[in-house]
Amino acid sequence: MSQTQLTYVIIQAGETLESIANRYDTTAWTIARLNRISKEAVLTPGSLLHVPKAPPKREPKQKLIRPRRPRYAFAVHTGREGVYPGSEKTLEKVGQDGLTGIFPIWFQPAPLEPWDIQSFVTPDVVEATVASAHQRNVRVFAILTNSYYQGTVSSKEVAHQVMAYHPDRFLSKVLDTYSKFGLDGLLLDWFDLYEDDQDHFRTFLAKLADMCQEYRLKLVVNVPLFPDHEGVPSAPLDLASVGRLADLVCLILNTEHRMHTQAGPLSSIGWTEMGSLFALENGVPPHKLLLGVAGYAYDWKGRNEVPEYLSFEGAMNRARQYRTSVQFDAKSQTPTCRYTDSSGAEHQIWFENTSSMSQKIKLIDRLGLAGITMWRLGVEDPGLWTLLRSRWNEVKKMK
Repeated sequence: MSQTQLTYVIIQAGETLESIANRYDTTAWTIARLNRISKEAVLTPGSLLHVPKAPPKREPKQKLIRPRRPRYAFAVHTGREGVYPGSEKTLEKVGQDGLTGIFPIWFQPAPLEPWDIQSFVTPDVVEATVASAHQRNVRVFAILTNSYYQGTVSSKEVAHQVMAYHPDRFLSKVLDTYSKFGLDGLLLDWFDLYEDDQDHFRTFLAKLADMCQEYRLKLVVNVPLFPDHEGVPSAPLDLASVGRLADLVCLILNTEHRMHTQAGPLSSIGWTEMGSLFALENGVPPHKLLLGVAGYAYDWKGRNEVPEYLSFEGAMNRARQYRTSVQFDAKSQTPTCRYTDSSGAEHQIWFENTSSMSQKIKLIDRLGLAGITMWRLGVEDPGLWTLLRSRWNEVKKMK
């Protein structure tokens, strides 16, 4: 039994055992017993009295309320990819409450006429998608890329031709096209550039930013980060210029392990934080930075560096097919599973789910970033949209 802790009290005029007992959260009988006096004893002012030391009063435990700040949620929007359906059904399902905007892959410079725009889709597809998005208060930022040329066409050379020789004529065509379809903005996806074209890129980006500002188009720029041989991030573009000129910057981080690398997490929490800090330290303001993550899965076979592309559902089906369980990797804070196929080959699947996304959302909140962007809408863990609303109260919309 623990020993009762005691303290002394100086008796004041008019005090009784009862009044002192009430003050020290005890009883008159206890004080009388400690001082070897009767309960009815008359107290002498100025005398000392032993009393039990009162325990500290505990305040009622209050629920910790964390302010939930709405943030942006964007996703790439595509048509059908092999066995996987396009993004439209998911846009219809989650767009109203779950998305700020979409990034459809629609345009690139025409390879043989680099002052003109080439479209991947027909005008009716553009018009239908814009109407569907706007009906749900979702903004449409069509991607302007230089990454999808066929055959021997060089992405670097096409971009060089545009920036060095035809920037004004090309931007005039961009404005005509984006205005014609009522688009809300543009996502510039140009990072496959000649090393000597960085000055051309900065000049081109400044012209593009001026045009977007004048005609009230939002400008978003993709910047992928790649780990060097020591795992340190590097960027193919001048982050300071991009951070200054763009309205938002998509920091593409699902690059830690990717096509043409060995198996591993697409974006571990350590890599995600390192990359985010790298961008912030190199000039991208936090209120402009979108964290770019994967909605898809990669299935690596043995040491093959060309993994199979799967949706989240496809990864779950593969795990069920081979009767293997999904493990949450403690170091990377991402899900993974392993299995052996019918030919005896060992496989590793790495992907994202709501548990791994939850860790990345914590990072976004801690660093005060603008929000999240994902490749791509329709292949992700469907629980992501509920998670975003629960953590951010609501997804932030653009006016």
